[in-house]
Amino acid sequence: MHSMSKRYRRSLITAGAIMGVTLLAGCSSAAGAGNSGAPAGEAAAFPNGDIRFVIPYSAGGPTDVTARALAPCLGDTLGTNVIAENITGGSGSVGLQDMISKPADGQTLAIVSPGMVALSPIANGLDYSRDDVSSVGVISYSPMILIVGEDSPYSSGEEFFAAAEEAPATLTVGVSGASTPQAIELQRLADEYKVEVIVVPFDGSAGAITALLGGHVDSVFVNDQEDVVQRIDSGDFTALAVSSPERQAHLPETPTLVELGYDDLTLAVTIYALAAPAGMPDDDVATLSDALEECLTNPETVSAIGENYIPAEYQTGEEFDGFLVEAEKVYTRILGG
Repeated sequence: MHSMSKRYRRSLITAGAIMGVTLLAGCSSAAGAGNSGAPAGEAAAFPNGDIRFVIPYSAGGPTDVTARALAPCLGDTLGTNVIAENITGGSGSVGLQDMISKPADGQTLAIVSPGMVALSPIANGLDYSRDDVSSVGVISYSPMILIVGEDSPYSSGEEFFAAAEEAPATLTVGVSGASTPQAIELQRLADEYKVEVIVVPFDGSAGAITALLGGHVDSVFVNDQEDVVQRIDSGDFTALAVSSPERQAHLPETPTLVELGYDDLTLAVTIYALAAPAGMPDDDVATLSDALEECLTNPETVSAIGENYIPAEYQTGEEFDGFLVEAEKVYTRILGG
């Protein structure tokens, strides 16, 4: 499995793991607990029936692919059905709020990210925070890739950014939402490096990629994910840059934004993690964590998510909480929240 370099791991923590990351959050219905059949005064065993699994982005994007790859194994490991459901909008915040609104009994799960948990509340003044989520463990992580279509006049990052400097606010870049780490990084590109592009938000990466294929945007800044890499390998897309501090082993010819002269633009990396609503019993969180850790060694699950994106060592909810704390600090500094 992919080994996270010390430098990269440190940047995730100290830079805020600001990244479009995503948590799998667990919660459920108080009514379900009340009708569980457990003796009076005793909590129902977890899990207690089918688990609803909220995916806060549209079908076909990296959040959806990761969640649906994980769901069958979680169900098998926990001995129940894990039923995926897409609830979209608000750069993931609508689905996250749906999860937060449910009782903390583990019968509703959601896949969310630091962008949802740490960025959206600050950027949009939403009435939730990381304190409403109990982290379980990290699923995967990936940087963003700036890509163009096969008919693009730009074959390198140098050419693309030179064109953006020469004609400010003319090149369009699709992203997976307005309140996402990659959208913030493109704003920083303009504010700190005087390279201005037009940011075009979509409801998830799938919409952005579809727009690129249709020639409706000049480029997209989306997750390094299996289907994108396949299109790069086939020649449908050209990768211009990656947002990680170091080059990706599976994209050795693609330079980093740091190499292209944008030293501080390393924050647009997605971390997916499993979490529960605040207040979920520790034993139930531990049950979810054990199931997640087991699934991340399951060959079918690893293949479906992508071996390049799963950390070599399992990272706990406490480690992810550290990412969220630092993410809040960085986003507050950037956005003045």
